[in-house]
Amino acid sequence: MGNMVLRRSGKAVPKSNQLAESSPISLSLVLLLFFALVDSTIAQVDTTISQQESQSVVLPCPVNSQKCGKLHSLNWFKGDARIAAMLLGDSNVTSVNKEFDERVTVEQNPYRLVIKDLKIADEDIYLCDTTFFIPEETCDNFNGYRIELRVLVPPTEVVILDAKGDRLENGRIVGPMQERQSLKATCTVRNTRPQPEVSWFRGTKRLTTYSPTHDLINGLYTSTLELDWQLSREDLAQDFECRVKSAAIQNVTLTKFSVDLQVRPTSININGVKHHTVQGSKVVLTCDIRGARPAVNLTWYNTTTIISSDENEITEIRTKSLEKSDGTFHTQSELIFNATRFENDRVFRCEAENIVLQINREKPISSALTLEVLYPPVVKVSPSDIIANTSEIVLLNCEYVANPASLTQVEWYRNDDLVNVNDTTHYKGGNSENVALVIKATNKEDIGNYSCQLSNNIGKGTSDHKINLDVQYAPTVEILMIPKGPVKESDESNVTLFCNVLDANPSVLTKVRWYANSTLLKELPDCEETREDLCHIDPSKLLLESIGRGFFYNYSCEGFNAAGWGPRSEEKELLVHYEPGPATLSHFPLVAVKKKSVTFSCSVDDPGFPESNRFRWLRGGRGPLQDIVTKDWTVEPIDLDNRSNYSCYAYNEGGKGVMATVSLEVHAPPFFIRNLPQYTGILHTSPNATLTCRIECVPRCDISWQKDGVPIERNDTRYFVKEKYMDASPATGDFESMLSVLHFNMPNWPDSKFNIEDDNANYTCVSTGNTVGGSIRSRTYFGIEYAPENTTVSEKIVYVQEGTIPGRVICKSRANPEPSYDWIFKNQTIANGNALIINTAMTRNDNGTYTCLAYNKHGNSIAKTIIEVQFKPRCEIERQEIDDQDTLICIAYGNPIEADFSWSIKTENETDESLGSGKKQNSDKSYYILQTDYAISRTYRCVANNTVGYGSFCEIEVAEQLAWWQLWEKNTLIILVAAILGLMLTVIIICCIIICICRRRRRQDKLNDKSSSLGEPLSEPGEYENLPFHGLQTAPNKPINAQIFDDEFIYADLESQHYGPINYKAASLYSQIKKNKKSGAFGDIK
Repeated sequence: MGNMVLRRSGKAVPKSNQLAESSPISLSLVLLLFFALVDSTIAQVDTTISQQESQSVVLPCPVNSQKCGKLHSLNWFKGDARIAAMLLGDSNVTSVNKEFDERVTVEQNPYRLVIKDLKIADEDIYLCDTTFFIPEETCDNFNGYRIELRVLVPPTEVVILDAKGDRLENGRIVGPMQERQSLKATCTVRNTRPQPEVSWFRGTKRLTTYSPTHDLINGLYTSTLELDWQLSREDLAQDFECRVKSAAIQNVTLTKFSVDLQVRPTSININGVKHHTVQGSKVVLTCDIRGARPAVNLTWYNTTTIISSDENEITEIRTKSLEKSDGTFHTQSELIFNATRFENDRVFRCEAENIVLQINREKPISSALTLEVLYPPVVKVSPSDIIANTSEIVLLNCEYVANPASLTQVEWYRNDDLVNVNDTTHYKGGNSENVALVIKATNKEDIGNYSCQLSNNIGKGTSDHKINLDVQYAPTVEILMIPKGPVKESDESNVTLFCNVLDANPSVLTKVRWYANSTLLKELPDCEETREDLCHIDPSKLLLESIGRGFFYNYSCEGFNAAGWGPRSEEKELLVHYEPGPATLSHFPLVAVKKKSVTFSCSVDDPGFPESNRFRWLRGGRGPLQDIVTKDWTVEPIDLDNRSNYSCYAYNEGGKGVMATVSLEVHAPPFFIRNLPQYTGILHTSPNATLTCRIECVPRCDISWQKDGVPIERNDTRYFVKEKYMDASPATGDFESMLSVLHFNMPNWPDSKFNIEDDNANYTCVSTGNTVGGSIRSRTYFGIEYAPENTTVSEKIVYVQEGTIPGRVICKSRANPEPSYDWIFKNQTIANGNALIINTAMTRNDNGTYTCLAYNKHGNSIAKTIIEVQFKPRCEIERQEIDDQDTLICIAYGNPIEADFSWSIKTENETDESLGSGKKQNSDKSYYILQTDYAISRTYRCVANNTVGYGSFCEIEVAEQLAWWQLWEKNTLIILVAAILGLMLTVIIICCIIICICRRRRRQDKLNDKSSSLGEPLSEPGEYENLPFHGLQTAPNKPINAQIFDDEFIYADLESQHYGPINYKAASLYSQIKKNKKSGAFGDIK
């Protein structure tokens, strides 16, 4: 290759194999290397790379082969120390300083240095120094490639501490604090690299603070920045943030807290009524307090009195506080009340304070408003009561207060009616100039309650109280009676007469004169007589005792008061009611008949007062009946309930008269309570039978029986009759009745049973007549019943082709009552009625026996018909050896089974070559014997036909002559295979038995070998060496204790004997003999 010259940093160097031989050249290389290192320390950094601690970092080394030529070697320096080198060429040798061996790797393509698990000590300036074989003139990489590596360590925490050194969590609210207080806090950034930038912010404003302090421990910085800030209103709703900025973190880290700052209210204002308000209007006074935190406590004052809505229901105070965006509260309180005259010229004041004012002992802030209330006149009248006689002068006074005081109208009311003060003949005053009212001459119409109503521009005012003016005059009276209505004589009650005052003043009567039919009865009170009870009484009352017919008069009265006697009242009649006389009761007809009518008549001689035309009726002592009040009563229809006592009496408002009573007799004509049914069925083998007839009849009647219109005699032993006369039944409404039961005496009938043909007959129950009705009868047809028999079908066998509908089949049976029919196929009912009608096309699955079931309540009977569903045959071909001949068998499956066959061969051109009908041995099989001289594959076809038609072709492909075993039938092959398997199993079992016997004999032979028991050698020369345990370590001298073994195994090392490996067999036999000797089995071994 010749001599190759290397150059590094533009200076020539010899080849590597000449480096050790040329010391001058080595010295030059050392000098060049020294200068290169010096240059690297003062050279500029090409790039800066930052990476997190514990991560991996890649330091690139750009190599431009086009500009600088082929690279010879590459060295990596950390500061001044080389940490890795790479020699390029055929070997590509790489060397890494032992300190960095586990974490630093050098890679090529591209060339780079990879540092894993980055540590703080790795931070430095790294130099990638390259050496080229022959540097090109265009190469500009003479000083290497310098990289500044910065190790980044994010802070472990950014914490804010308060003045006490307690930790403040991020977002915490500090306080409460008050404005002008000093806020102190410290922000600490721990364990980070590089040195962070720490600052305090309030919102977006950076706060002026002291310079931060930075402590460097183990390569990590802990920075601290203190905050000392005087709080003001500007700090409301602001966050104090500690912002940390560092290359070790992507974004600025914020840790913040806020202050619950308490400030004074800045303003208070009250508004609502600007000039004045009117009484009754709703007044809303609003007090606004702004700028306070926390919200203020607000108090309302009326002059100096605290206003509370709890003490005054008509006053409402609504207070609400709204927090503003700056954290202060706008407190608004509304004082709501209805204005009255009492609030006029009153000063309303709103006071507010919060905790800031209280702590600093400052006065509450306040705002006041003077209220003017306009109100209508407040009126007062006097005196409260005036008593005057007619034609006297009366003065009514009226006083008032109002704002404004000038009146626009004056009105006087008597009993809430407007007084016409313009009537100057009767009144004087009552206007705005003279509010008082004078009545010049009183009369009756002036009595009443007087009120005064005054008006101004605001409204009207009416006096709360009224003047009661009373004018006396003579009484006008009327008669009142208690009780008011007519009086019943039978009650012997009292009546009180009242002389009622209609119009009088005073209304109290001091004397009363009483009149009967305009004749004076009495003047009360009567103090001249000796009876004291008539002197001190109320003269307006007169008591009439034990009223009777003798008090029937017209009464009137006169009243007297302080004004004298008044006029006599109108007369009023006192009505006295008394009851009618005794009643008389009759009825027609004298004997009532069931289901007919009877009419009762009730009459009285004395009608009473008022005259009676109403009557009450009772039946059976129950009543009276509310819906019957007439003199005559017709009852229909008559039934059993009407056989009772009937009563009546007359009545009016005075009471009821004496009652009259009669007993009604009721008869019933013959009537069937239980008649015979139209049909009576009885099983011909029944052991007993009866017919029952019950007839209602009063008076009593008799019952007889007839068969087919002929009376049944009493001496006919085939029958006997039982009769009973039954009492009336109130529950059913039946009168007395005759019950007759006709019994069939079956032992006296032929064969003790009924004849199903001859004993069917009409039986009749006949009654005699009575005084109210004629004879009646009831007939029944007595039918002899029996179970179905002689059941037949119209067709025993029905042939039908598949896909067609069969004809109907009729089923008949003899029975009484008439039987019902069901058709059953495969245990399912498919039709009802005696006709089997199938309307669907038949399939081969419908083939079978159809059963007709005839039944009634006494039993059932069946008949069967067979439906043969005929269908075209289908065929199958089998290949067998029959009589040593290869034979094809064509089997037909159809209905009818009898079929004809046709054989053919399918040729190459898809045509058939007929082979005839084959050999037919059975009705459903055809045999065709194959020829033995064929050697090609053939397709044989077979088709079968029966009376229905031709079926489809079946085919079999015969490839070649069958092997001997293929000619056999399937069952023969199965038997042959089973026999072979059985023979093999037998041989295996015999072999196992022989092996077991041989093994047992060998064991016995070994035991019977006496020479072995005498210690003779038990093994041939060389036998021991062939044993599997030859070469093993010698067994221990300590023998096994034989007493602990109680089994059938033989152990060589027993009974404290050591026989060694050579005598193992003899020792085992010896041990077995000793063991058998102890157990008594020694003789067996011999």
